[in-house]
Amino acid sequence: MAPSVTRGRTETVPVDPLSMLRAIRSMVEATCDNVGANFAEEARKIHYGETEPHGIYGDATQDEAVELAEEGIDIAPLPWVPLADG
Repeated sequence: MAPSVTRGRTETVPVDPLSMLRAIRSMVEATCDNVGANFAEEARKIHYGETEPHGIYGDATQDEAVELAEEGIDIAPLPWVPLADG
């Protein structure tokens, strides 16, 4: 005898991309350290075990981002949207 499975309604909830990006920015700022222009250097320290692993964010040039990727260091660029309109 097969188990009984009840299927619920599937609803599509509209997603506002700007609101989502603002929520991501707020979460990153609340849970990670802003290392500014030292991003590449700090990412390497974490990757190579010179610093305890922790979340960071900051700025990297295109060349720095390519070098980090070539070293096997995972990074993700985020569009840094303003937290409010205006």
